Amino acid sequence: MLLTTRPRFLFRQRSHSASSVSEKGASFSTPQANRKNKVNGNRRMSDSNNVAYSNGSKKVFEGDIEKWEPNVYEKELLRRTWSDEFDNLYELGSAIYCYIFDHNPNCKQLFPFISKYQGDEWKESKEFRSQALKFVQTLAQVVKNIYHMERTESFLYMVGQKHVKFADRGFKHEYWDIFQDAMEFALEHRLSIMTDLDDNQKRDAVTVWRTLALYTTVHMRNGFIDGLKGVNRFPPLV
Repeated sequence: MLLTTRPRFLFRQRSHSASSVSEKGASFSTPQANRKNKVNGNRRMSDSNNVAYSNGSKKVFEGDIEKWEPNVYEKELLRRTWSDEFDNLYELGSAIYCYIFDHNPNCKQLFPFISKYQGDEWKESKEFRSQALKFVQTLAQVVKNIYHMERTESFLYMVGQKHVKFADRGFKHEYWDIFQDAMEFALEHRLSIMTDLDDNQKRDAVTVWRTLALYTTVHMRNGFIDGLKGVNRFPPLV
């Protein structure tokens, strides 16, 4: 069903004081993901991204991202920098899809409604509005369960399984890479304009959101690839 009215979300935005997130010297362990975008070659990163990636205090990720468990500081950063207000969600979802279409135009074929519109008129369509909101609702669900990470793996895996129906339109598992890049790009922009974080907190928040983007797409990719094989690691309970 298309979303033509403002949806009711499952949680309310929490208010955070500056003291709710540890300041300088806080424990911070989230690793960095070092990879290339398989769709577009080298990853497209802004200057601020490059600075963050070259920060010697952040390690390249070498562990099992499928079992990632953010620490208390990281969880609070995620909660503090997330908003479930409708306008913020739509702006984020729109930015994610515009990035995807700009950097991999082939992805437009996954959304037949685009061909109904002239030029960029699709950006103002109810179909695009619905799609943009659907994706950020997935992120909202992940953030909601950030203190219960055991719930997120199966949820994201099943989201990936549902994308098998788009394989006939040309959806490929490599496309999860461009979704990851788009999430990182859009979320970093949001963080860059936040005024209640200092520079260190912004760098840390960029890192933890990158890791969450990787965690999200890894599990969705797993679900998609297994779905193509007719495999489901999380069958519904009877």
